Amino acid sequence: MKFIFEFIYQYSIPFLAAFILMNLLTFALFHSDKRKAEKNAFRIPERDLLGFSACFGALGGILGMILFHHKTRKPKFFLLVPFFAIVQLIIINLVFKWGPKT
Repeated sequence: MKFIFEFIYQYSIPFLAAFILMNLLTFALFHSDKRKAEKNAFRIPERDLLGFSACFGALGGILGMILFHHKTRKPKFFLLVPFFAIVQLIIINLVFKWGPKT
């Protein structure tokens, strides 16, 4: 487990860039799904929205839920997406706390 933290810490700039990109992508998916819902068009599957949120995109998912009022009544979204965000923030904190000291 410590190896994972050291690896991410060593490559912190690319990791943070990927983290920001993943959150922007998740935010865009929530926005797109909301627009498709309003037009009764083909929707993005819930598993994809939750999957992107789970893969370090939870902050973008939360922001998308709040700004677009999308999926806010579904328990699996209003419970899991904030849970994913908390876990991701804990992992990031541990990475930068326990990473190698240079």
